[in-house]
Amino acid sequence: MAPVFLALREIGHQRGRFALIVAVIALIAYLAFFLASLATGLAHSYRSAIDDWDATSVALTEDSNESVMSSRLSKDQVKVASAPSDAEPLIVSGVVLKNVDSSQPGRTKVSAFAFAIDRSGFLAPDKVGVGITQGRGIEHPDSEIVVDDTVVREGWQVGDKLQLNSTSHTWTIVGFTHDQTFQTTPIVFVDEKAFGKNPPTDAPVAVNAVVNKDGWSGSQTDDLNKAGLTTLSSDEFVKTLAGYKAQVLTFSLMIGALVVIASFALGIFIYVLTLQKRAALGILKARGVPTSYLVRSGAVQTLLLALVGLAVGLVLTLLTGAVLPDKVPFWFTWWLYAVITAAFALFSVIGGLLSVKVISGIDPVEAMS
Repeated sequence: MAPVFLALREIGHQRGRFALIVAVIALIAYLAFFLASLATGLAHSYRSAIDDWDATSVALTEDSNESVMSSRLSKDQVKVASAPSDAEPLIVSGVVLKNVDSSQPGRTKVSAFAFAIDRSGFLAPDKVGVGITQGRGIEHPDSEIVVDDTVVREGWQVGDKLQLNSTSHTWTIVGFTHDQTFQTTPIVFVDEKAFGKNPPTDAPVAVNAVVNKDGWSGSQTDDLNKAGLTTLSSDEFVKTLAGYKAQVLTFSLMIGALVVIASFALGIFIYVLTLQKRAALGILKARGVPTSYLVRSGAVQTLLLALVGLAVGLVLTLLTGAVLPDKVPFWFTWWLYAVITAAFALFSVIGGLLSVKVISGIDPVEAMS
């Protein structure tokens, strides 16, 4: 008789009690999966544009303390860093989209990041991510921009005219990209030369970074260091973004604590149930059932309860994600769900082994008296 048979028979005999345990596990698993989805969604909104560059390295000034917004390269530094053919300068600037067409009301002001790029380079909006999802690319750089489609929720459409910050220069949205955000805000793609002629602020425009698709060689890195530049990999660059590491660490600790606490809570439930069925276990031991068999049966039972609860929690998470509004940074990450499930199952079985001492210490004669 396999241990799973005894485990299933006991669950079927006390459906109500085990249903309550599964419900508790499902709710805790739902919370863990939901937080994991929010965490990955928020992290993705921080870095989606950088990931879509598919670049190897980024060069910043040494004095910037690895902050792209504090990095301002001189013309000589840009020349050194842009020497490889696969390296392109990038200007990053915080902007606000302001509607200037009174005939089209309802366009809410939107905070965004302007990425001033070479329209023919690999950073151009039609070269990254899914490209242009609506409208077209920039053809007349002095007056046209491409924006991430998250601004559609604020009423913006292709063909709308706007100003960046308080400047008088008018730009026209000619296309939308999808999933192009930086530090959770949408990106405005604009030609670097046109942006230099019509900056959004009184401060002079300067290159903030140089992005290299294939990376710099050893001798080129030495030249960069001599020019006062430092290089970061794409992943290292993401980690320098304000708030990124803090929110990833916070969510990771919360999810990890939930998994461990919930797993050992399940172990306590099984321990209490084991105490309540001492008489039944004593009868089984008196009939020659070995202690190792009863322990394996308890472990299988704990694992089954955990897996069913996890499955219910995951289904609830998927249903929640399907009805949440687009503004919520919710992201399905199957590999993370698999890690949480494996960790939950492992710790649940470990917690369930708390009852081993009870089972091994049962005296058949005492238990049946």
